[in-house]
Amino acid sequence: MIFRSVNETNGIRITCALSLLTLTGASQAADYSKTVWSIASGQSGQTPLMDTNVMGEMVMRAWVAPRGVPVQGLMFIYMPKLSTNHWAVMLVEPQGQAGEFFGARSLKFVRAAKKDGQTANLYTLGDGMFRGLYLLDGKVKDRKGKLMHFLMLLTPQMAQQEPDPAQFLK
Repeated sequence: MIFRSVNETNGIRITCALSLLTLTGASQAADYSKTVWSIASGQSGQTPLMDTNVMGEMVMRAWVAPRGVPVQGLMFIYMPKLSTNHWAVMLVEPQGQAGEFFGARSLKFVRAAKKDGQTANLYTLGDGMFRGLYLLDGKVKDRKGKLMHFLMLLTPQMAQQEPDPAQFLK
């Protein structure tokens, strides 16, 4: 038989408890929603690579590999002439689950589209910071014909416009 002192037993229990807490925390999905919104809304202090305003009709800002979000690119699109509710956030080549980027654990499928190997699935976000908005998750071809994964957060007003993500990637 192996006998341990009370201190050794307590130390083992504490180590096991900390290990379980660490594993539990690691198993929870990440939530990048606040960081994504901070960048898109200009509050993060990160300078966009592109900042355009097309005659007040469309404002587009783009960041390449923004800090704090595992994506190749982040783009904010805003159409103020239509209304203040016409905006979208697009993520290019996200590394993670779709809901993680917008803080949603619950996605409700709305519809799907497929054309020439390109796909798009539209969902509504059931919870999180952007609850009630739409999430477009798909793959489009870039200029070289290579498929690129994207996620696009859309207001209901932008979802009605049925934007083509490929037009923003060209």
